[in-house]
Amino acid sequence: MHHTQAERIQAAANIALIGAGVVAAAIGMSLAQTILAPTLLAIVVGIVLSPISDFWERIGAPRTIGALASLLIALAIIVLIASLALPVAEQIMDAWPDIRNELRGTLVQVQNALSGIETAGEEMQRAMGSGVPGSEGNAGGFSIPSTTDALFLAPAVAGQTITFVGVLFFFVLTRREIYGWVARRLAPKGAEETTALRLLLAERQVATYFLTITVVNVVFGCCVAFVLYFIEMPSFYLWGVATTVMNFVLYLGPAILFLALGVAGLVVFDGAYAALPALAFLSLNLIEAQFVTPTAIGASLSLNPLLVFVALVFFLWLWGPLGGFIAIPLVLWIMVLANMSGNNKTADIEDAQSDDLATDFIQ
Repeated sequence: MHHTQAERIQAAANIALIGAGVVAAAIGMSLAQTILAPTLLAIVVGIVLSPISDFWERIGAPRTIGALASLLIALAIIVLIASLALPVAEQIMDAWPDIRNELRGTLVQVQNALSGIETAGEEMQRAMGSGVPGSEGNAGGFSIPSTTDALFLAPAVAGQTITFVGVLFFFVLTRREIYGWVARRLAPKGAEETTALRLLLAERQVATYFLTITVVNVVFGCCVAFVLYFIEMPSFYLWGVATTVMNFVLYLGPAILFLALGVAGLVVFDGAYAALPALAFLSLNLIEAQFVTPTAIGASLSLNPLLVFVALVFFLWLWGPLGGFIAIPLVLWIMVLANMSGNNKTADIEDAQSDDLATDFIQ
């Protein structure tokens, strides 16, 4: 009995120690956000772009040229996404007063229809800026950063950009040496080559997953844009772009778009027709999430929904929108690597051993 009680105390102490370690790690990651966030993003982007890096080597290009080309492709994609997202943000800012007024009118209708919630309705209206002098001037809580704010943020943004560019370039340039170093230092004796090849396989599967998901999201965005065009929704192409980008953030991205289209429907249309944009998006999203994506990626790369959601919430809380884009590839990479610890991946490892790009991992 005494022995059992001591074991329980030891187990409780271990759990408490792990909890304290997790809290300390989260605090440290939050404090080091300006360094860790761009560094981790660069590594994730480097893993996703690994097939391109391998392609440069296969055609005989020097590693430095290949790494530079991969870096330029990554920067071009980021600039393209930013240029496509900017008009969406500008339209939201311009339309926010109309959105706020439409929401205010809807809240008034709900208040009149449901007795007994007058107080809650007033609080909601006040939250939307109703009856507050000068509320129109701040666009319902949105404010455009001043020149002083921009100048204050510029050094931090520049520093994070330099960190991202530098880490991405050198990770792509030396990633095989990095995998070999990790295998030599952390793998059990005699398992160095297998460990390095597992890292390579995990990288490939993550890259394959994101290539597949990118194709699915582009097609999904085009379908959403076409349906919104059919129902005469303004700026349908911008909604298509937003769908493609936001769908990379599983669960939360589609939920935000559903709510945004619900609000936009209230502004653009009248009556029951106002719900059509959101319902059309929801229908397409259900088809994509339940049938298209599982069929495209297969069961081997399916993710646990709870784990994905917890990771998203954690990284969004920790690093904001940037964390939301990092969470999924990071979780997928860890899961794929962990699933290779057994013998069920022996055939994949043997196949990787025959790849000429994997021969110098442990050299």
